[in-house]
Amino acid sequence: MAEEINGVPCDKMFGAIAKFRENSDLAQFRFSAKNEWIEGTASQSRVHEWYGIGADHTYAEEFSYKADHPTLGHGHGPTPQEYVLHALAACITAGVATGAAARNITLHRVSSTVSADIDVRGVLGVDPDVRKGFSGVTIEFDIDADCDEAQKDMLMAGAAKYSAVFDMLANPTEVTVSRKS
Repeated sequence: MAEEINGVPCDKMFGAIAKFRENSDLAQFRFSAKNEWIEGTASQSRVHEWYGIGADHTYAEEFSYKADHPTLGHGHGPTPQEYVLHALAACITAGVATGAAARNITLHRVSSTVSADIDVRGVLGVDPDVRKGFSGVTIEFDIDADCDEAQKDMLMAGAAKYSAVFDMLANPTEVTVSRKS
C-alpha cells in the first residue's frame, strides 16, 4: 500500500519526480479553461481537460468558476483578481503539504490570508500612468505541524520557491491575446 503523509501519496510523488528526471518530455503539461460571457462584467470558466505525462486527460468531473466585479457587476462571483489570490494561496499551500510530506512532517492545520492592493484607475483607463495590476501582494501563513519554527519557515520558503503561481506573479510571463479566426 502506498504511503500517504498529510494526504499526499508520497510513492506517487517521488515516482513522478523520478520519471520527469528520466524523460523531460513527460514533465510538459498544458492546463486550459474555456470561458463564456454571462452578462455585464460576468463570465464563467469551465475546466475539464488537461495534458500531461505524455497524454490528454480529463478530470473526473468538470469544474465551473464564475467571476464578476463588485461595482460594475451583478454579484455572479468573485473578481478575477480574487481568483489569482486564491490560486497563489492554494499553490503555496500545496507546496507546504508536499514539502512536509517529503520530510515526514505531520501537518495539523495550514491556513493563510492573502491580500493585494490595486488602484482601479488603471483598469478603468482614468489614469494611463497607473498600473492595471496589483501593486503588491502579501500572504501570511499559520502552520500547526510537528516541527519547530525554523522548519515551518523552511516549508513556506520552499513552497514559495517552487510555486508556479508565485513564479507567474513575480516574473514576467508572455501572454498572447488573439481573436479566433
